[in-house]
Amino acid sequence: MPTSPLRSIVTQSIPLWILAGGHVFASLFLRELSLGLDHIEDPGLLGTVQFISGFYQWTNHWLKPVVLVLMVFLQLRILRGRSVQSGQDLLGGLLCLRCLFLFVTMNLLLMSRLKADGMLLWQLVLFIPVVTLNFGWLYWRLDSSARSAGRRHIRFENEAEDPVSIFDYFHASSMALHQFEPKGASPTSRLMKTLFMLHGAVMLDLVALTLSRAIALASGG
Repeated sequence: MPTSPLRSIVTQSIPLWILAGGHVFASLFLRELSLGLDHIEDPGLLGTVQFISGFYQWTNHWLKPVVLVLMVFLQLRILRGRSVQSGQDLLGGLLCLRCLFLFVTMNLLLMSRLKADGMLLWQLVLFIPVVTLNFGWLYWRLDSSARSAGRRHIRFENEAEDPVSIFDYFHASSMALHQFEPKGASPTSRLMKTLFMLHGAVMLDLVALTLSRAIALASGG
């Protein structure tokens, strides 16, 4: 059945919108971090986080307009029926870098003493969409590229009945929020097995540090 032009435009635009959402949550994380620096009690850690926050803010100053202009440019190319894969890969690579830096910052915050723990909770809420969208995009990008070449990196449980869509990759990524690894999908290559283990390690790290922080607060530490 032929694909309508509108449906084709929407299908090609979905990865772009998803990446945009990841960058929005990353920017919100950085903004809240800069506003909550006075809640950090440890002077040594405060200096480290201030340096990280300053670096983030400096990069964010020029990164936001670049990302916005690039997204508009890519959306116009989609409307014209042009390829946008290289541009999307650039946005995805930037999101991966931001996710890595945010993960390091989350670990620093979870191990620090804060005057207001509501800041920590808010940072965690903003970080979860970033890591989920980041890994979901990685799964989709790598596996869809492999499938176009006649191979695959991921085997989905229901792909024999239903065609695989981009939402399957983000659904699998979101399952790691409470099961520490993507569910409903099995890695079939070393690369994807490594990514699955990395994703699980990131989520396990956050859960372990959060629980230890909760126990310390409950015990008055």
